[in-house]
Amino acid sequence: MFTAGCATVPRRTSLKGALSSSIVRIDGRDYIPLALIANYYKAGCEWDPIARRAALIKEGKVFSFYLGMEYAVVNGRPERMSSPAAFHEGAVCIPADFAIDRIGVILGPPRITKGPQPPITQKYLIRKIVLDPGHGGDDPGAIGRTGLKEKDIVLDIAKRVKSKLSENGVECIMTRDRDKFIPLARRAQIANENDVDFFVSIHANSARLKGARGFEVYYLSDAVDDNARAVQAAEDSFLKFDDSSFLHRNTDLEATVWDLVYTENRQESIELARHIAKAVDESTSLKNRGVKSARFCVLKGAQMPAVLVEVGFISNISEEKNLKSSAYRDAVASAIARGILNYKKIYESTDGFTQ
Repeated sequence: MFTAGCATVPRRTSLKGALSSSIVRIDGRDYIPLALIANYYKAGCEWDPIARRAALIKEGKVFSFYLGMEYAVVNGRPERMSSPAAFHEGAVCIPADFAIDRIGVILGPPRITKGPQPPITQKYLIRKIVLDPGHGGDDPGAIGRTGLKEKDIVLDIAKRVKSKLSENGVECIMTRDRDKFIPLARRAQIANENDVDFFVSIHANSARLKGARGFEVYYLSDAVDDNARAVQAAEDSFLKFDDSSFLHRNTDLEATVWDLVYTENRQESIELARHIAKAVDESTSLKNRGVKSARFCVLKGAQMPAVLVEVGFISNISEEKNLKSSAYRDAVASAIARGILNYKKIYESTDGFTQ
């Protein structure tokens, strides 16, 4: 759970007038992002990822909303809304009529305080991420028909992503910047030690079916399908190179702690994955195989939202040819960077108020 700070917005005569331009359409209905309402009232925002509960708190008055439910709880009493609370582009949103007719009426016009205004919080700025090129050293990863190695392709793409993000003010830390094997535990440890905001692991896919093609973006979850199991098995096959004891510890305490960490970061990981997938889909010829979940070892242990990007099938002769092209790798890198930056923009504009 967290409490979000609230930035200043222009003063108007009513909540309806102030936020009329901020109404979004979800399934044909009008909604308003809860974080914008909180900004207007200089109220507190809370998000409980376990209960999937969002709350607006102002001077002892509490409005609670549960994603997917049509009921709100106002000062401890349930009230029915015209439609359920929803999630849209990085923000929890509530029906506009409920916001205007109930929150607006109960809280009334915001008080105008004199004196200097408190600074806008910088708690939810995305400033630093870890880029993790898969494999390396003695572990080549997947190998194409003409001998192209996954470890070389993903290192080149990761370097390009770093360059593009750096140009936009995002510091990038590489788990490896040369042909070197990094143990799985160390990859997550690098991210945790540097207190980064996102962990993005970059890989190239492979399949026995030579016609398999396209890109996928994964987040960590126990819910997997057969395809995810196959990809997971391929990417985790290099465990034979890894002597890290971290992967083999599984005490009840550790399992409980990490389950809480995964749960808290899972929805942000999903949203980050969706933005990357959308950007790649819009700007490359790669087939979009979608956002999926798997139990990748490299994502375990990361204490922040984490995703794994499969940039194409090196086992597909056509995609292997494309991946050999510097211009093509640059296009893929540009798309990954743009997806990260798109999510960064939404995350920061809502003070990190995501699912």
